[in-house]
Amino acid sequence: MRSGAIKVAEPVARVLRAGHPWVFRDALPRELQRAKAGTLVPVLDPSGHPLGFGLIDDEGAVAVRMVSLRSSFELTADVVRERVMKAKAYREAAVEPENLAACRVVHGEADGLPGVGVDRLGEYLLLYKYSRCADAFIDDLVRALEEAYTPRGIYLQERLRSVTADERRPGAQLLSGRVAESDIEVQEDGLRFLVDVTAPVSPGLFLDLREGRRLAERLAPKKRVLNLFSFTGAFALRAVRAQAAEVCNVDAAARSHARCRQNLTASGLDPEACEALTGDCFKFLERMRQRDREFDLVIVDPPPFSNVKGAVFSALRDWNRLMEAICPVVARGGHVLAICNAARLSDEEFHLALGEGCYAGGRRATLVGQSGLPADFPVLPAFTEGRYLKIRLVHLA
Repeated sequence: MRSGAIKVAEPVARVLRAGHPWVFRDALPRELQRAKAGTLVPVLDPSGHPLGFGLIDDEGAVAVRMVSLRSSFELTADVVRERVMKAKAYREAAVEPENLAACRVVHGEADGLPGVGVDRLGEYLLLYKYSRCADAFIDDLVRALEEAYTPRGIYLQERLRSVTADERRPGAQLLSGRVAESDIEVQEDGLRFLVDVTAPVSPGLFLDLREGRRLAERLAPKKRVLNLFSFTGAFALRAVRAQAAEVCNVDAAARSHARCRQNLTASGLDPEACEALTGDCFKFLERMRQRDREFDLVIVDPPPFSNVKGAVFSALRDWNRLMEAICPVVARGGHVLAICNAARLSDEEFHLALGEGCYAGGRRATLVGQSGLPADFPVLPAFTEGRYLKIRLVHLA
């Protein structure tokens, strides 16, 4: 489908030429703000010169997602197939062979397929849909994925809107192939994890945190490690394998600790190697402060939003409060590995919150290391919003 071309102002044209893949809604005329999602439109600069083609998105702040910078373009099944194959070839060159069965094989805009992400988890593929514009090519995408990977099945998880902590997403939908078991074993750097591709939110392993987990493992030997918002224990497994002196997991869900024990067992490690505390992280931090309990490394990876028995945490406004609570339990000369995946929180705001929290906690903090997305999550250079993951290593004097 195609409609009339749209012109954008020069500041927008400049960032599109640099590779930014989005045109925001407030840059469009009103008539195009009502266009059907998935409509292919030519995008022009103020002089009428072509900038490329984009797909209309009918919801949210993003109105057009670019799919080509060519002056002539059609989004055909052959184009989709070519982009899937190119993405596969890149991963085979960039990702360690032992990790190819647990990696992202299509990362939206960077792979020329906006509004989607595809994870390979063992013999299954999990497709995330973030925008209705993907309906323009999603059938062709499924066929191309089947050809490229011959998976046992492909599941779809819709993420068209964010949900509150109290809402429940439906489980992932089987698009093709066989129904998956609830426990699929995958490997990362020699460790084994059980994942569920049918789960409504996360299969149980955040693939984008691989570099952060590697950093934590390098820091963990002989250290006392506190793992806050521990989820299924991926960071904890790294610390246990590194022979940390102790590992303490804190998470609101008891089932997360159960899954951590299963992952430890699958990896040939002691299933009881981690102390497991279930409940609100702030309450446990205060209890540890009162008991003068200290750790050499604190790993903190909170969700963007959580509500545990009325205790609300928002990554956009509460990172300073969280760091203030962490400071008393960090030994002198210890480290905090602070992880934020809230795209709306800029680097500057994140660093400011870390500094404010440490100041309020009476500690002198310095940034001594950082990490980000692994190679299978490529980002276009001008696409600031695509660099959503911030992993910062903070030293506390």
